[in-house]
Amino acid sequence: MLIQLKSFVNKINSAKYYLLAVNIILVGALIMLANFGILPFKKMSDFIFFAGIGFIFALYRPGWSFLFFIGTIALENINLAPKELGVAIRPYQFLGFLTFVAVGVRYYSRRLNFKLPKFRWTEYLIILLVLGGFLGSLNALNGGIALKQSIIILSFGLLYFLVRVFIQNLDDIKRIIPFFLSSSTVIIIYGIWQNWQFMRGKNNFEVMAGRTNATFTEADWFGIFLVFLLSILYVVVYNLYSKIKIFELERRRVAFAQVLFSGFLIILSWIALIITVSRSAWLGVAVITLGVLSYWILKKKVKLILIILASILIAFASVYFLKLTNFQLDNRIQSTTSGQQKITIACGGEVQIPGPIDDITQLKQYGCEHINLEDIKKEQSTGRVIKEIYRKDPNVSIRAKIYKKSWNEIKNHPIFGIGWGNIADILGKDERGTGLNSSNIFLEVWLGAGIIGLLSFAGLVGYILGRGKWFFLKKLKEGKFFREDSEMDFFCLFLILSATAIIVPNLFNAGIMLGFLWAWMGIVMVRE
Repeated sequence: MLIQLKSFVNKINSAKYYLLAVNIILVGALIMLANFGILPFKKMSDFIFFAGIGFIFALYRPGWSFLFFIGTIALENINLAPKELGVAIRPYQFLGFLTFVAVGVRYYSRRLNFKLPKFRWTEYLIILLVLGGFLGSLNALNGGIALKQSIIILSFGLLYFLVRVFIQNLDDIKRIIPFFLSSSTVIIIYGIWQNWQFMRGKNNFEVMAGRTNATFTEADWFGIFLVFLLSILYVVVYNLYSKIKIFELERRRVAFAQVLFSGFLIILSWIALIITVSRSAWLGVAVITLGVLSYWILKKKVKLILIILASILIAFASVYFLKLTNFQLDNRIQSTTSGQQKITIACGGEVQIPGPIDDITQLKQYGCEHINLEDIKKEQSTGRVIKEIYRKDPNVSIRAKIYKKSWNEIKNHPIFGIGWGNIADILGKDERGTGLNSSNIFLEVWLGAGIIGLLSFAGLVGYILGRGKWFFLKKLKEGKFFREDSEMDFFCLFLILSATAIIVPNLFNAGIMLGFLWAWMGIVMVRE
């Protein structure tokens, strides 16, 4: 009997490793196809055929399908839908929808081999958030766009419920972590490769020159993802590090290898985060890193603190010595606080320019122009004079105007908002021709889903953050804070770090339509 049980366990472990390998290959293949502009399903007939195959697979193994959904959750700039369909379908939406339908079919045919979770009050907040978008579309300047975007938000709501179905306890979270981390590794390596290629003048597939965006539509979104990923990695490393001493020798070796891999992934994540040049993400990672280091100081985890600090130093050294960016990072950080940005200019002769200038258009009157760092030698060879001057950071003034216009729209439509996707008609477009958003997730939700959506979203995020803080305050009050941490300690630390990782960067961005955000909201509802 024991031999049969051991054989069964080995088969399960073997299947897990095969699935992990398939997950890595799937993510890598989709990235390559996207780079070369190849649609996996060029014709509608191909799309329908593979959707049918995918549905059969999800019906046969819904758990495996869900794991691949988690594995592809960060593939934001990859579209599986043929052009004739008229909408973009990301890989995780494709897999998530098929899995959701498969679960429904198995449930109503009484072939679902696990229980569905109980409906809780937090689920009503998701419903209200989705409903708010449809109500806002009735008040929209462009009702068609608002309705379309509301349907997209509805699809994200369904993905939230899909996560709730499969993630019901802490063991379920442990099962998905390898799939999330393995695909994240592929994505981060690809993101670093992008800047490596850019710095050497080769094809890099970046949206903004010199700022890696990996599988996201822009660098700031990739930055938010990396901050979120680091919040997970900090907890994973802490969990494994704390348990190595109590494991048996064989498990201790495995855990030590996992710590090394997680530490390596922390280094890669920091490298990628640095070269996104996303100041909002930098602020987010500074907050969560200081938070977790402070927690470890209280817990007297000196070795773990040194490991993390060493990882960060290695990441900065790697960016410098491997020449992975041409941005003046210290200037980028300094401009965040001073509101002034150092730029390089080329002039026809020696001139004195009073600074800081308001805009680079002022340079024309002095016979100068703004140049990129890689163009310095070329400009010098033509006899032009190279100078460095300060200008007022354009991002500060742009964001100030965006906030002002967004707030004016909110004052005019405080109850129902103006519908999802309509704020771009008021704010205009950026230099790439992409419609601007409100640059703040709470303003974006208020504009898109009205006061109902704002209160629902803020209430949900506040509940998640407050739940983690209350757990530790209770332990402190009971005098149990300095004891060895349990599974719930690690989970509640994750609640605080991940909520902070989501909130802080999104105070300057509006990533409400990022798939991993909705998956996160479902995961953190775990009770045990």
